[in-house]
Amino acid sequence: IESAASQLPAIALVTLFHLMVGIPFGVSYFPVGWKSSTFAAGDDISTSDGGGFVMDGTFPIPHKEALGIRMFLFSTIIGQLTMTYASNFRNCIALQMVENVPFCQSLSYIVISHQGYGREALSTLFFLFGLASVIVGAVFYTLGRFELGKVLYFFPAHVLVGCIGGIGVFIAKTGLEVTANASFGMVFFQKMPLLLVVFGFEAGLRVLNHLTKDSTGTSRYPLLSPIYFCMITPVFYLGIWASGISVETALTEGYFFPPLDDSSGDGSVISFLSPLWSESTWDIFRIVDFSTISWAAVTESIPTMVALVLFSLIHVPINIPAF
Repeated sequence: IESAASQLPAIALVTLFHLMVGIPFGVSYFPVGWKSSTFAAGDDISTSDGGGFVMDGTFPIPHKEALGIRMFLFSTIIGQLTMTYASNFRNCIALQMVENVPFCQSLSYIVISHQGYGREALSTLFFLFGLASVIVGAVFYTLGRFELGKVLYFFPAHVLVGCIGGIGVFIAKTGLEVTANASFGMVFFQKMPLLLVVFGFEAGLRVLNHLTKDSTGTSRYPLLSPIYFCMITPVFYLGIWASGISVETALTEGYFFPPLDDSSGDGSVISFLSPLWSESTWDIFRIVDFSTISWAAVTESIPTMVALVLFSLIHVPINIPAF
């Protein structure tokens, strides 16, 4: 019991980390231009794939953001259970490969160009997501089974650097667009106040980290960053209260993600646990309908799938040196 209790702080930090990573990446699976039905119809948040196709349609089911977060958490839970009970790693921490989000968006553009914005497109897209996971898992298993792991280190260094830089730029761009709920353009810059909050918190952490370093450049307070992250939410609420801004006004202005339905239609408030058992919770298991899959879109997605698998493989030589 004492040994288990000693692990609780680490478990709490890892749980917090997963929630903090899950929210921004969960809402980034699908392009901003594939608009959630909870946003106003007049919101100009269309996006382009850079080749002339402009995405500007409504997501086929409610709460696009919640669906993406559920996808992230489900993948992470499966990975954690697998690594805990079927691997030789001690104290392993599983996490969905969030750097593949750019490929998820590329697959979205391909599918929508074939099937539009309806539920059929989402069915094909989820089929591709699942197929990509199976292929990546099979490739990693094959490399491990035949002890071919060192093959990954033959990727040229400039390829690794290019991948890191390219994915980093894309994730930064997507993060800004998701925060502002608009693609780059005039509407994006009109929503700059939304970004100033993010930049303000980031600048504050950088300043604190710099001021708390010792003479060797090492941080005197290793828990500074986790504590700072935990304080972001209460400080934000304190800030809008001090400014005299109501939560409803902040929601309207875009400072919060669209809320899930919190009433039953008769004025009564539903328990916060009710979404665990709502119909939409299980959408990730019911979206795929093989009768509606566009095999033409699947065929066109093959090059993107190959790139996704290769990028997943080079995570090893990219990430291991960081440890």
